[in-house]
Amino acid sequence: MESLGDISNYLWHRLPLILLFTGGYLVYQLMAATRLTDAFVMWTLRKSRGSVTALVLYIIGAAAALSSFIPNTITVLTLLPMLKRLDQDFSRQGINGMTTVLMCSAIYGAAIGGMGSMIGSPANAVLFGALDLFDVPGRDQITFFNWFLWSVPLICMLTLAAWGVAAGLGVPAAARKVTVRADCLDGVCEVNERQRYGGRLFWFYMGFWVAEAVLRQAVEGVAEISPAVSLGFMAVFLYLTFVRVAPASAFGSGPLLRPAYLLKGVPRRGLAFILVLAVLFGVVHWLQWDEKLVVLAGEILRGDMPSLLLFFLTVLSVIFLTEVLSNTAVVAAFFTIAYYAALGHDMNPLYLMMAVGVSSTCAFMTPVATPTNALAFGEMRGASLRAMLLLGFVLNVAGAVILTGWLSWVLPKVY
Repeated sequence: MESLGDISNYLWHRLPLILLFTGGYLVYQLMAATRLTDAFVMWTLRKSRGSVTALVLYIIGAAAALSSFIPNTITVLTLLPMLKRLDQDFSRQGINGMTTVLMCSAIYGAAIGGMGSMIGSPANAVLFGALDLFDVPGRDQITFFNWFLWSVPLICMLTLAAWGVAAGLGVPAAARKVTVRADCLDGVCEVNERQRYGGRLFWFYMGFWVAEAVLRQAVEGVAEISPAVSLGFMAVFLYLTFVRVAPASAFGSGPLLRPAYLLKGVPRRGLAFILVLAVLFGVVHWLQWDEKLVVLAGEILRGDMPSLLLFFLTVLSVIFLTEVLSNTAVVAAFFTIAYYAALGHDMNPLYLMMAVGVSSTCAFMTPVATPTNALAFGEMRGASLRAMLLLGFVLNVAGAVILTGWLSWVLPKVY
C-alpha cells in the first residue's frame, strides 16, 4: 500500500506535465480542424514576401519562441501540419529537397528555444539538482529573470547560425529562384470567426502553461497547488473545445472538436519512431554503452589544458553524446565530470555545469537524439537522413563555438 501511495503522490505531482502533453495533442488537432495552420502558413509567406530563405528564418524563430516555455515535442507537433502543407506546395511546383530543410528548421528552433528559459528544458531541473548536490557557490544567484540576460542574446546568435546552415547549405538552388505564393484558402483571404475562436483557445492554452511555469519558479507554494489548478484549467479547456458551440464557417460548425477527431491525423509514423528511440535507449543502457562513452569523454577532459579549451571540449562532448544517448542521462553524468574538471583547472564549477545543461539541448544532427527529432523525422516523409546528418554536424560545431565564446564570457559577468 505504501508503494501504491508513493506512485499516486508522484502522479499527482507530475499531473501538470501529463496534462500539458495531453492538451498539446488536442491543440495539434484543434489547429488542424480549424485550418489555423494553413492561416499561419499564409501569414509566414506574407511576412517572408515570397522568399524561401526568409520563410526558413520565420519557422526557426517561431519554434524557438514557443519551445522556450513549452516542451520541444509539443512545439514541433503544433508546427507539423504547417510544415507538411509547405512541403506539398513546394512539391507541386517541382521543387525537391525542401522536406529536410523544413523539418530541420523546426527541430533547430525547438532545440534552441530549450535553453531560452529556466523552464525550457528538463535538463535545467537536473542542473539545479546537481548544483545543490555539490553545494556550488553562486547557484542562489540564478533566477528566472536574470537567466534571460544571457539566454536571449544566445538564442538570437544560435537562431542566426541555424538559419545560415539551413538556408545557406540546405535550401536547394532551384528553390532560391522560386517566389512562394500566398494563395488564399478556398478563395477566402480573411481569417474567419471560427479560426479566430480557435486562435483564442490556442493562446489561452499557451498563456496558462507559460504563466504556470513562471509562477512555479517565482512564487513559493505554487508547485503544491499547481496539480489542482491545472486540472481545473483542463476541465475549462475541454468544455470550450468539445462542448461549447463555436462560430460556424465553411470549414465546419458546432464545437471545434468532436471525440472522433482524436483518432484523425494521429502522427503514427512519428510515434513509431519515438517507440523505436525508447527501445534503442533501453538497449544502450542495458549494454552500459552510455556509461562507457561518458567515462571515455571524462578521461579526455582530465588532462592539463587551457580553461577555454576545457570549456569547448566539454560543450562539444555533451553535444555529440546527446546525438546518440539520452540527453538526461548524459547531463546527469557530465555534471559530476564538469564539477571536478573545473576544480582541477581552477575554474568556477557553476559556469561549466551551466554550459553542460545548456549544450545538452543542442541535438541538431540525428533523428534518434530526442523524441522531438524522432517525431519530426518520422512524420516528414521523404526527409533525407544524409542531409540531416551533414547539416546537423555543421550546426553542432558552430553551436559549440558560439556557446563556448558567449557563455565563458557572459556567465562570470552575470553570476
